[in-house]
Amino acid sequence: MKTSLAQEFPLYSQILQETLTIKIALPEGYDPASDQRYTSIYILDANYFFDDAPGLLDEYLVRGDGMTKIVRSLEIEGKIPQAILVGIGYTEEQRDRFTRDNAGKFYVFFKDELIPLIESSYLVSKSGQDRVLFGYSSSGHFSTYALFADVSNSQMTFSKFISIAAVYYPELAVYALEEKLYEEKCSCSFSGRSLYVAIGSDDSKTRLLNEHRNFTNKLVSRGYAEFNLIHEEFTGKGHYDIPEVAFKEGLIRLFSA
Repeated sequence: MKTSLAQEFPLYSQILQETLTIKIALPEGYDPASDQRYTSIYILDANYFFDDAPGLLDEYLVRGDGMTKIVRSLEIEGKIPQAILVGIGYTEEQRDRFTRDNAGKFYVFFKDELIPLIESSYLVSKSGQDRVLFGYSSSGHFSTYALFADVSNSQMTFSKFISIAAVYYPELAVYALEEKLYEEKCSCSFSGRSLYVAIGSDDSKTRLLNEHRNFTNKLVSRGYAEFNLIHEEFTGKGHYDIPEVAFKEGLIRLFSA
């Protein structure tokens, strides 16, 4: 029986005490009986980024064909390996609650619930070196938070982090976590990990753009050993027309690093 390349199912999280929607996109030729193991790309905000179905922010976002088709085109061009996409969907009310207010708990959900489930159900590599995490705006904050949580816990849930137009306000979790690591002169290792961050120069939220620049400049000044930070500012792009452009560029840059 042929495996459906597009799958979707509800997942109740004991950690979050809430239900999320998980979307799966399998590559062409996927065979459950094969010994092949694929890269996994985790897409936050799957409600409106995973594919070209109508989503929560369609009234704002200038959208193309969704992240799934971007990945497939890059695979054909040989710029990234074949991958299984895992989309995490949630309501708009849940979005900030997960990715900003309770970033630590959301991180544990990935580490202890979602990743083990995906790796027991699909042909994905069980190495953190073969996992990618994408986030945008609020979820971009979480993507960066997950990097520092990994380093502080000597874990590798992901090796490649894409954070687009992220919210880097000082009152949010990633700021405090990064400050803690730096002040404690943590001997944690960033080895094997890469962070791609991008924002548009025309981002309509002035505070967001300024705080983004402040935070990324601070990361550069820290002098963390083996910290691979790739930063881009897209001229003429605003908050709602950068996600897919930067996602594509981020994948290219991270897999060529």
